[in-house]
Amino acid sequence: MSRRKQIRSKEQFAAALELEKAGDTTGALKLYQKSVNTDPTNTHAWNRQMVLFRKAKSREQEVKLIKLAIAALQKSHETKQQDWLKENQAKADSTRELAQVLGLLEPSGLPKSEDTIIEKWQTRLYLLEYRIKNARKKISPKKPA
Repeated sequence: MSRRKQIRSKEQFAAALELEKAGDTTGALKLYQKSVNTDPTNTHAWNRQMVLFRKAKSREQEVKLIKLAIAALQKSHETKQQDWLKENQAKADSTRELAQVLGLLEPSGLPKSEDTIIEKWQTRLYLLEYRIKNARKKISPKKPA
């Protein structure tokens, strides 16, 4: 990820935060989406979108967003690891056996990444899906015929 994209994403995030404070949630949502499209690793923008969907009580949209955020962040981590591996192939080859013995590698051969943000999002996703599944069904009053 280039530094320019990170800076642009942070600027978009700051502008979205100002819109949110002013009460324009739809405009803020659009800017947060622009921010994560520019830099998928901008976790603050992902979190603010989740909060706005939670405030709007649109659980289905929040579930879709969380799944998208998890996938984008995992893909970003994987590409960073692969880029590092290409640049440091000799180091990786010399320490691969030790890393496997210590259990530090995924089955794909890439290092395990324990990201607390992804874990929190997965927990939130589980809880949301559970609440949606077990929500009380709204009963509409029957009209006499």
